[in-house]
Amino acid sequence: MLGYGGMISFGHAAFVGNWRLRVEHLHRGGIASAWIGWPAAVAASALAALVIGAVSLRTRGVYFIMITLAFAQMMFFLVNSMKAYGGDEGLTLPARATGLGIDLGSDLGFYYVALRRARRRGLPASTGCRAPRFGRVIQAIRENEARAEAIGFPVYRYKLACFVIAGAVGGLAACCSRAMANTSTRTCSIGPSQARSW
Repeated sequence: MLGYGGMISFGHAAFVGNWRLRVEHLHRGGIASAWIGWPAAVAASALAALVIGAVSLRTRGVYFIMITLAFAQMMFFLVNSMKAYGGDEGLTLPARATGLGIDLGSDLGFYYVALRRARRRGLPASTGCRAPRFGRVIQAIRENEARAEAIGFPVYRYKLACFVIAGAVGGLAACCSRAMANTSTRTCSIGPSQARSW
């Protein structure tokens, strides 16, 4: 989104946090399967990116930067007000995901599952963004948006697609960040005076 599209977003933390909420919600519903949780988390992040991008991409330049930051702050205060999910104390997952045929309670096993997932899903998605037509149109929009629109490209749709892909990859990155989880605490403390532990 930044390198090829030239769109600076300060709001991608919202997509990572959205993943954490979805996984916590599924765990509370008794669903601990990674086969369900991880795709649902990535889809939820992509959907959040679609909604936020549909509004944010109507602006340009510093206004785009500020509105993405505003959405991230809205999500932050929304999550902090949800006491059922830990509020400003952070989220606590009762256990790691299960169901991939590997012991995900082991740090090493989880690391390799996350690595494989990133290589099979994340890298092809980013490579697809450089595909001949899509990638070149995104680069053309970055270089001169008015010219790209003048020659007939639907600039808004291409930028929105780029924003959604970046949000989905943010959700995938959040799934993979659990590979760095501390198995004894399994919390994400986001309070101002607390150390961040995953």
